[in-house]
Amino acid sequence: MKHFKAYLLPLLCSTLLFTACSKNNENDVPDPSEDRMMQELESSPIKEFPKTANDQHDIKLLVDYDRRFSEMSDEMEDELIKMRDNGSLTDEFARSRKHDNIQSALTMLKDLDLKTEQGRYIQGLMAQYWENQAKLLNQNSKAPQDIPNSTPDNIKGLGEFLHAQEQLDHWEVQYEPAEKSKS
Repeated sequence: MKHFKAYLLPLLCSTLLFTACSKNNENDVPDPSEDRMMQELESSPIKEFPKTANDQHDIKLLVDYDRRFSEMSDEMEDELIKMRDNGSLTDEFARSRKHDNIQSALTMLKDLDLKTEQGRYIQGLMAQYWENQAKLLNQNSKAPQDIPNSTPDNIKGLGEFLHAQEQLDHWEVQYEPAEKSKS
């Protein structure tokens, strides 16, 4: 989870900074797409679930999923950067790798044998985000991939994905003291 936040926060800050710098004066009419973007990034409050005997099992699976997916995504990104730098990256190949990455996220999530309501809640939020990303990639298959597109559609569902991350972090912290006292 922390890997994702490490990449997401600079991206969001850059987007917000760019948006703020592009304002000409205070009298500009607010851009409705910016409002929609900010609303999309708002995450829901942490939802409380009763503790169960299977909590730590599900936490372990979700944290492991995040670690494995982050490693895989980092490797893919490194590969794309190398290809771009040596001039062999095509839009079609980049789109194909993004599609593969999204499908891997969905497959890995669906393969998790989660036993708790909270685990399945987090899994569902993450899966919704990746399903939305797959739809967007299919809709935008004609758009060049090397031009960043900061439209609100590209971040649709990101608030709920962030909520899933926060929910998992909150859940994991509830069990950290028990883990440390066993050591």
